Amino acid sequence: MKTLSKTQEQFYWDRLRADVEKWCRECHACRARKGPKTRTKGRLQRYNVSAPFERMALDILGPLPVTKKGNRYVLVLMDYFTKWPEAIPIPDQEASTVVEELVQAWISRYGVPMILHSDQGTILIPLSLLSSANF
Repeated sequence: MKTLSKTQEQFYWDRLRADVEKWCRECHACRARKGPKTRTKGRLQRYNVSAPFERMALDILGPLPVTKKGNRYVLVLMDYFTKWPEAIPIPDQEASTVVEELVQAWISRYGVPMILHSDQGTILIPLSLLSSANF
């Protein structure tokens, strides 16, 4: 800490370090300039699901070493109710690739989830689309 070293060059007293640290913590000008030390975290939320495949999470893992088939990423899908996981190898992170694999690997087998949750946000799928979906 720069303030401590400059103070130690010119002065000495018992508990000098503790006094300087306290001074720096309580200095209004320093606090206003530096901002908060800790980042605030989002509150955890409880997701209530009442049926299998109602709410689904997806994420992309990678980049990983390229496989013989040219895949570099893994699309990870999981149902919130049953905790059923699926891991699908994909060559890239493009939206068209993700949607194609999502439809092929999940929706064609289990149906369209009502809510699709990812770190990019939550997608609510309207019931009108669920009833008219032809896969």
